[in-house]
Amino acid sequence: MKRHSEIPLVPYNFARCFNDSCTKAGQCLHRMAATNDTAQHPTIPIINPRCIPEDTGACKYFKSTQKMRVAWGIQHLLDTVPHKDARSIKAQLIAHFGKTKYYRIYREENFLTPEEQEYIRRLFHKYGVEQEPAFESYSDEYRW
Repeated sequence: MKRHSEIPLVPYNFARCFNDSCTKAGQCLHRMAATNDTAQHPTIPIINPRCIPEDTGACKYFKSTQKMRVAWGIQHLLDTVPHKDARSIKAQLIAHFGKTKYYRIYREENFLTPEEQEYIRRLFHKYGVEQEPAFESYSDEYRW
């Protein structure tokens, strides 16, 4: 399900960090999740404060807030591919992603990560398709 919002929707099971004195707090996804949380869930997972190292610069729980460029939709992905290759490519995509995820990507309920986009690029080249895969749209999302 595509979202276009400045306030990120934090997955429920993503751990929040409430360490106010962390040196990397401004660039950490766990800290951002804690500061932008809503009252939607009465209980949330957190990072145990006793597990946070004294030297927060070396925190093993740090997760960068850098966004990734994701692709949405594959409804027209195979429109310009020869039919015999399109059938084979579609079968391999379903085998790789699984039927459920494939159709969620197709309906733009799930996005394609940069790694998944690269897989599709390599698959196109394997079948001799010169053009780049054409996705419906792109957006920048957090890597939860």
